[in-house]
Parts: sequence; structure tokens; C-alpha cells
Amino acid sequence: MNALTRPAAEAEAVVTVTELNRRIKERLESDPRLIQCRVVGEISNFKHHPSGHMYFTLKDETSRIRAVMFSSRNRRLQFQPEDGMRVIAFGSVGVFERDGQYQLYVEDLEPDGLGALYVRYEQLRQRLAQEGLFAPERKRPLPRFPLRVGVVTSPTGAVIRDICTTIERRYPLARVILAPAQVQGPDAAPTIVRALEILYALEPRVDVIIVGRGGGSLEELWPFNEEMVVRAVARSPVPVVSAVGHETDVTLCDFAADVRAATPTAAAELVCPHQAELRAYLEQASARARKAALVKVSWGRERLLDLAGRPALRDPTRIIAVRRQLVDYMETRVREAQRRPIGLRRRALADLERRLQRVPLGGAIQGRRRDLMRLEHQVRSLTERQLLVQSRKLEGVIGKLEALNPLAVLRRGYGVILDEDGRSVLTSAQSLSPGKRIGIRMHDGTVEAEVKGRGGGAGGRVEQLRLDL
Repeated sequence: MNALTRPAAEAEAVVTVTELNRRIKERLESDPRLIQCRVVGEISNFKHHPSGHMYFTLKDETSRIRAVMFSSRNRRLQFQPEDGMRVIAFGSVGVFERDGQYQLYVEDLEPDGLGALYVRYEQLRQRLAQEGLFAPERKRPLPRFPLRVGVVTSPTGAVIRDICTTIERRYPLARVILAPAQVQGPDAAPTIVRALEILYALEPRVDVIIVGRGGGSLEELWPFNEEMVVRAVARSPVPVVSAVGHETDVTLCDFAADVRAATPTAAAELVCPHQAELRAYLEQASARARKAALVKVSWGRERLLDLAGRPALRDPTRIIAVRRQLVDYMETRVREAQRRPIGLRRRALADLERRLQRVPLGGAIQGRRRDLMRLEHQVRSLTERQLLVQSRKLEGVIGKLEALNPLAVLRRGYGVILDEDGRSVLTSAQSLSPGKRIGIRMHDGTVEAEVKGRGGGAGGRVEQLRLDL
């Protein structure tokens, strides 16, 4: 008997998928072992949805479970979850009915092994370091002799008292200006930032600022790890000394400050010189100055004695006479240097003139003249012969042209018959008819004529025309 053929009482137990998921959800959510439980595992497939919800998977070596942490819960986290981080999740197991999947609804999350504050501290430190806020090249030296020391700390704590006492003892010339702030608690960070801003705006400006408080736990010192405090310290226009906690306590404020002091008292000692040290320094400087002055005076005295023993100072007129003689000598050299090139040029010109006078220019000119006349006679004879040859050639050409000239034929008694306008030559008797006026070109002019009649036979015989001239 299979399931479909079971009795009706059992067939009523058939449920829908939704009902089945609902029953599973009720069962899981009613199990006290699955309510408000703590689960340790490693985060994978982490996704921070734009809606603010966090979706990820918690896994260990052999198993995994889907987890979700809604935005109303995760906005209070002190660190940023990420893949690979081992955490302890606090929440309840439930069923997402649409997909039929059970998952862990996380209400709180903390790193396993490391505290949430420490993880947040490390994440913020790495991010600010990447921005360059802790770069060594940003560190500035402390002023050597400050006159105005700003202090950001609690007005009622021992820190301000220790700082004032130390500065008064070491360097009473400096004036301490307190900008009070809370140094502990969730509201402390804004008051620290506000106190720093007050000091930044002071005129005249303070020479150096001490940000300090006494020792405490990481939670108590946490305001000095807040991002707003770190950035406020980093943008300080004057050097800042961070003196937060004891020597073993390191805050992000220490990284952003120009100098870190182990304690507030050490900070006061760093910013102000000790008056005893200053006196010793002044005495040493005074002694060095006296010694240097004595050496300078001694050297000057020796120098003066040395100069006094020199001839120039014993008899300065002699030095002047020697220099004057030297000037005369140089003047003579200069004049000789100016005259010498002119004399050389004059001698060269006279030598050239004498050489020209020795050359027989008259005979040379007569010889050149005879050569010129001979060349002129040769050119003239050659030209005349060429003219005669060319003239004969020209006459031959003219004769040929005369023979070919139509006017020469006309001189022998021939004439050329033209039309009435005298533009076209008439070569056929067929183009003439009695009464037609024509022109006859003779060798000495043109006459007009009229055709009176036509004689001769047709069919190729020569026709005779009677003309009336």
C-alpha cells in the first residue's frame, strides 16, 4: 500500500509547502536552544546591501549557515565585518519561508579573539594611514622657546595641574591657556574637537598645544581614537604634543600629533626648556662669546702690529711714488704701441711706391696699343667678308621669291578675274553671265568690267566672254 492509497484519516495529513515551512519555522523558533544563541564562525560571502542590511555566511571547517543582520542592528557595530573575519554572532535561528531556508538572524556581532574596539581601532588606523595623516614628513619641530602653550584636557583632572606645575617650574615665561574638554565618555570627542578649534582661533596664536589625559582602559581612552579628534589634531596650524594615558597606551591621536609624550608631565617637559638648562646654556654661550671676542681682539692686535710693520704703512708716499713711476712707464708703452703700426704702414707704402717707379710703364702701354690696333683691323676685315657672303645669299633668295611672285606673271599680260566685291577669284566661265560685274586684277592695278556675252561652245570647249571695260 503506497501513500496515495492510504486511509482517508492519514490523507488529511497532507500539507502545502507553505504550511510545511510555517511548521518548521514554528518548531525552530520555539526551540530554546536556537533562541538567543551564540555562534562562532568565519564570515564569508559578506555583502552590505544598499538598504543597510548585512548578508553573509558563517562557516567553520565542516559546515555553514546563512546569516542576516538588519540595519537596525548593525548600525551600532563598532567595526566593519569583512570576509575571513572570525566572529561571535548573537541571534536566533529562523526560517525564510519564501525560500524555505533557515538562517541565523544576528542581533549583535563581535570579533572572536580581538575586541570590537580593537578591530575598529585597527581599521581606522589603517585607513587614516593610507590618507597620509600619520606620515613622518608631516611632523613639525616644536618651538624652542614657546610663550603661549595651549592645553586641551579636563579642567578638574590632575593632568592640567601637572602640566602647569611643570611649566611653572621649568619655564615660567610661558603662559598656559586651557581649553577645557571632556576626556572620557561618549560625548568627549566633540568637546575635544571644539577645544582644539578654540585654540586654533586664538589671536595671538598659541605656540604649541598639548592634548592630554591620564591613563585608563581602551574604552576610557577611546575618545582619542575617534576619527573626528584625529582629523582635528592633524589639521592643527601649530605643533601638537599628544600625551594620552601612560607610556604603554597608544592612541590614534598619538599618530596624528607631531610629538608623542609618554605622560602629560613629559609633554610639559618637551614643550618647555628648563630654566636651569637655559641658564647653563646662557653661561656657556656667554663664555664662548667672551672667548671668541678675546680671540678676535688678539687676532686683530696681531694683525694691526703686522700691518704697522709693513713699508706701505711706514712710508706710504714711497709706495705712491713707485706707483706713479709705473703709471708713467705704462703710458710710454701705450704711446709706442699706438705709433708703431702707423710707421710700419708708411714704410710699406714708400717701398711700394719705389717699386712702381722702377716698372717701364710707357713701353708696355705702346705694345698693348699696337696689339689693340691689329685686333681691330682683323675684326673689321672678317666682318666685311661675312657681310659680302650674306648679301649674295640674300640676293639669291630675293630672285627666287621674285620668280614665284604672282605679280611677275601679271606683268607678262595676264590678269586675275575677281568677283564684284574683289574678294574671290573667279576661275570658271560658268560662274559668269552677261551683265555680271567683275574686277580684273592687273600687275599695276584693278579695273572693273561687265560681262556682255559668252562665246564658244559648251561641253568642255573654251568659252569666250565679251567684256565691257
